[in-house]
Amino acid sequence: MTRGRGRPSVVDVGAVTEAAFLLWSDRGYTETGWKELAEATGVSARTLMRHFGTRDRIAWAGVEAANERLEQAIAEFRDEPDAAVAVRRAIVASVSHDEHVRRSAAAWFRLIAAEPELVATAAAANRMWTARLAAHLAERLPAAGPAVCAALAAAYEAATFAALRAWAERATPGDAPDDPADAVDAALAWIRLAS
Repeated sequence: MTRGRGRPSVVDVGAVTEAAFLLWSDRGYTETGWKELAEATGVSARTLMRHFGTRDRIAWAGVEAANERLEQAIAEFRDEPDAAVAVRRAIVASVSHDEHVRRSAAAWFRLIAAEPELVATAAAANRMWTARLAAHLAERLPAAGPAVCAALAAAYEAATFAALRAWAERATPGDAPDDPADAVDAALAWIRLAS
């Protein structure tokens, strides 16, 4: 995230996002401003604004880490002969098992699915993840061509989001029924790639 000059901001992004999701789940996203976020997170509104810039960037803060996990997993599963298996494993690995993420993931997905502002920014927030997946598919499936690989990556993104949304809807507030990565794995197992 781009920050202005001055002292570097030391913010526990996981703790801030977890507190924000709980607050937004309770009070609503559009009804909650920087002041309420500061009170809920224990971080000044000024620091939050300097670190994140906009409220929607708090909601999408975990995407950068998911991009890194996807990149690492693509390298890890590069030798898997079945492209669909390799892609599924890489995507499942990009879904975090981090404790902050697991505690707040259900609230996050319910929020994203319900808030028009966040729905509108979803494609931009996931652009790097989808582009990296499309590049990997192009390496694995050179005969498919860039347009097909971009479409496949978008389909994988949509299937992943649908699986996570269904997982979140099953969760009761404060308690996830199972691991979100398992829900993604089960959904993506249905996707096959032509070779």
